[in-house]
Amino acid sequence: MDSDSNSNHRKVKRKKRHRIPPWLVWGLGVLVLSFALTVIFSFLTEISVKNSPIYICVIVLVVLWIVNIVCDLLANAIISCKPEAFHAMASKKIKGAKRAVSFCRNATKLSSIFADVIGDICGIVSGAAGAALIVHFAFSGKIYELIASIGVSAVIGALTVGGKAIFKHFAIKYNKQIVFGFAKFTTVFKKEK
Repeated sequence: MDSDSNSNHRKVKRKKRHRIPPWLVWGLGVLVLSFALTVIFSFLTEISVKNSPIYICVIVLVVLWIVNIVCDLLANAIISCKPEAFHAMASKKIKGAKRAVSFCRNATKLSSIFADVIGDICGIVSGAAGAALIVHFAFSGKIYELIASIGVSAVIGALTVGGKAIFKHFAIKYNKQIVFGFAKFTTVFKKEK
């Protein structure tokens, strides 16, 4: 009997040694997702702003800015919300409540996807749109190009950081409404089980 229990113990130990840790699987998944989204966002930004009029560059920058702010708002709302807020609604079978509970239970992963992956990619890619905008402002000479570059970068940075700071308050204060609204919105694309 002792030899059987020892062999079982060794088999369990071997299985544990060869298993990839969940944090590593998650990290590698985020790495691949980030790469794919960066390629997609960069490609779409590049083809939409290259040799485009100034208003197209501004529209692309505004869209990237809005996506960045909204993703940060969702990340903060989800991470600060507790699933208990939606249990009664889920028991009454209110549309979106089960999904809201699921969002709260997976808050760390979702906030990482929204804030770190999508939000940061939008911030990085907006640099490409900003560079295209700088070309429109750089009339002649290196001094104008330098001033345009600093000015555009400062405006993009200030709007992004300032927007996140302003909306963080609303994300935390109205976290239940935001999470429930987003959960209800996602049921349009995939029904709850």
